[in-house]
Amino acid sequence: MNPIRRPHPHFDDRGTLDWHTRWAEALAAASAQSKLVFVEFGREACGNCRALVSGVVPHEKIAALLQQNFVALASDCDEPEDEVLALAEQLPDAGMLPFVLFADAQGRFLDGSEGAQSASAFLARIERLLAQER
Repeated sequence: MNPIRRPHPHFDDRGTLDWHTRWAEALAAASAQSKLVFVEFGREACGNCRALVSGVVPHEKIAALLQQNFVALASDCDEPEDEVLALAEQLPDAGMLPFVLFADAQGRFLDGSEGAQSASAFLARIERLLAQER
């Protein structure tokens, strides 16, 4: 039986992830579940953001790794939370949405990227991050 998942606030990920929309809630869930945090920092009008959530996240291998190891946070860059902005500042030259951010359960920046995400590059980034965290 699949758990009930909160949908992404803007895009259809085909029921892949349980999306939080507040930093504190995502961090509390990550801590309680001993998981990392995956942040999609974008906006509704962003084509690259839509492509990430609707096209990349649901890929079978990616979905499995995200579900097993991460709590998902959809953060709107038009109404950013200070903690998410602080993570985004770790990508000093980033200028294209979405910003993909990874943090530990204490909120510390682990990795990130910006702009369009291919499934293969996104999968490789997650696998490298998980290998470093083991």
